[in-house]
Amino acid sequence: MSQVKKLRDEAFHRQGGLCWYCGRPMSAASDKRSNRRTAEHLLAQCDGGEDVADNIVAACWLCNTRRHTSKTPLSPQAYQDYVRQRLARGNWFNPKGGVVMSRSGSTAQPALARLVIAAQAGGVDGFPV
Repeated sequence: MSQVKKLRDEAFHRQGGLCWYCGRPMSAASDKRSNRRTAEHLLAQCDGGEDVADNIVAACWLCNTRRHTSKTPLSPQAYQDYVRQRLARGNWFNPKGGVVMSRSGSTAQPALARLVIAAQAGGVDGFPV
């Protein structure tokens, strides 16, 4: 296993299985869904960022991809704020153009609230927080 993959998996567990940007549960890196976990360098390698635990977080593929498609990507913290504001309004969209939905079929705002409540209660989808 490469160093980046190892650090990604450590970050995944440290973050309780939740994306650093949107806070949604992530799936295995080998999964093809938009919530699969990826390694995100907080300081990009091209800017001198290293493959060390303090510089790598786990982010879902959707958040990671969207952050880097912008001509001038936001800083990691600014992007996290942006994503969570969009989630709170219920308009963080999946790659097929639909609203991010919870398992019950409601929009993202109630799903995010349920994640926060579950996290406070000790876990989310089987992942301790």
